[in-house]
Amino acid sequence: MRFHRTTGLSPYQLELLVGRVGRKIPDWDRRTGRPHVLPLWKAVVVLCFLLRHNAVQEMAGELFGLSQPTVSRYAAELRPVVRDSLRQLGFGITRLPRDEPVLVDGFLAPCWDWRAAEQLFSAKHRRTGHNVQVVSDTRGQLQWVGLPVPGARHDAYAYTASGAREAIRRHPCLGDKGYQGCGLITPYKKPLHRPLTDAEKDCSRAHSSIRSAAERCIGHLKNWKVLAENYSGPLDRFPETLEVVTQLELLRTWSPA
Repeated sequence: MRFHRTTGLSPYQLELLVGRVGRKIPDWDRRTGRPHVLPLWKAVVVLCFLLRHNAVQEMAGELFGLSQPTVSRYAAELRPVVRDSLRQLGFGITRLPRDEPVLVDGFLAPCWDWRAAEQLFSAKHRRTGHNVQVVSDTRGQLQWVGLPVPGARHDAYAYTASGAREAIRRHPCLGDKGYQGCGLITPYKKPLHRPLTDAEKDCSRAHSSIRSAAERCIGHLKNWKVLAENYSGPLDRFPETLEVVTQLELLRTWSPA
């Protein structure tokens, strides 16, 4: 199967994903009873296509020969299965050696402005969305993504509320100036009554050169356009969508030894 541009996964990774999902729902391709419109492997491709390109369900239906309600039903059925089947592989922070340094950064995952949801508007980004905390290693490879926090919240608050503090407690951690006071290694901030010393400037430059890997990690994560463009699905399903994308990105960056 070659669907790299559609799903973002290599043929081996897609085959692995479909195989694990198939063990969770072995009756999908049953020979008796009313059959599904698509075989399981193609239904998984449709789900990955929706997440990778943030495509509207009507477009996915036209491309894959489905009705919009069927696309919606397949996506709702497969999201938790994909999440659970990949979570069992244990990719990410659990495989990282203890005491290996990690990098923390956050980004805004935009969404529609929901009247019933408070504090989604981020004054920093001038738009509504969720503050998503991301942990990577020093090579820029994704290790962990936290629970989404309303976009109005600062990174220092989201660091704890998202579960990041607890997830990386055994690792030395670097963050930007927004995490000062959180126990992370951060750049020097200019004092009120004196400029930074040359030594402090050198330390901050070295810190920034290391921490830039976290921004590359976020850039790769946002290639799943459902996190980079306006999320238009039900707001209460966003945490599940974020976790599915996280597991897919962990799979995408994994390669067999």
